Amino acid sequence: MKKSPQAEDPPEQQAAGEAEAAPAQPADAAGGAGAESGAPEAGADSEAPAEAAVDGAPGEAEPEADRVAELMDRLIRLQADFENYRRRVQREKEEIAQYGTQRLLISLLPVLDNLERALATPPNPGDERLRQGVELTARSFLEVLAKEGVKPIEAVGQPFDPHLHEAVMTGDDPDKEEGIVLEEFRKGYMLGDRVIRASMVKVNTRS
Repeated sequence: MKKSPQAEDPPEQQAAGEAEAAPAQPADAAGGAGAESGAPEAGADSEAPAEAAVDGAPGEAEPEADRVAELMDRLIRLQADFENYRRRVQREKEEIAQYGTQRLLISLLPVLDNLERALATPPNPGDERLRQGVELTARSFLEVLAKEGVKPIEAVGQPFDPHLHEAVMTGDDPDKEEGIVLEEFRKGYMLGDRVIRASMVKVNTRS
């Protein structure tokens, strides 16, 4: 029994159906190709910044190292300056403690001079007890000065030293060497290693 010609699809409908079904397969293939070809491009893009960062690291480390070296140098200089300042302040404090009473001590020296002049005067009969009192006062005075670091300057028989002695007179003694102190008119004193009053002396000059 033969089929009727109307039961088969016309050639135009079959061609249209095949045209609609055909693009699906190339689209998948194109998508797959695009995915495969696109993957390496994405990988290349992601690796490029990393390589740039690695390449840029040494350049950034060098300025950082220079900055650290500069800060360390400044720190060392500051430490040295502070140490010098600390030593200077300590020295000034020691000088103030040692020489802070210098003006007072200098003003008291004439009182000691008067006591010594009184002792240099020949005693009168009946003045023994008074003389003993003056000697005790002068000795106590010298002890107080010694506790404060004051000591007398040696003069008679010593070579003349312009830093220690003040020459107010010259003499001619053939038995003494040139420049030897022959006589002391006023005793000199030192406070520590500082002269607070020079000795007034007579110096030998051989003609």
